[in-house]
Amino acid sequence: MTGLKIFLENIYERILELKRNDKYKKCLNCDCYFGLLYYMKEELSKMEARASGEMLKDIISTFNKRKEGKIHQCLGCDLCPPAEWTTELIRKLR
Repeated sequence: MTGLKIFLENIYERILELKRNDKYKKCLNCDCYFGLLYYMKEELSKMEARASGEMLKDIISTFNKRKEGKIHQCLGCDLCPPAEWTTELIRKLR
């Protein structure tokens, strides 16, 4: 298993926790969140299908189900998990 795949799995686990936490419900319609999903979708799509399987399907499904009218711009939250995770991912890809 590649280091990038392990890293993406770790972020995906954090996304699942975010979805379960009522405190972060506003994140699920935020540009920051969909930006993170986009980057993850792109990277997982480059991997062997078996290696990314269910994680990629879930991310693509979530990304495709977004409701454009409900998505809001970044709210500038002091702690923005999706933005922080996107930054981690971009640094990892360098």
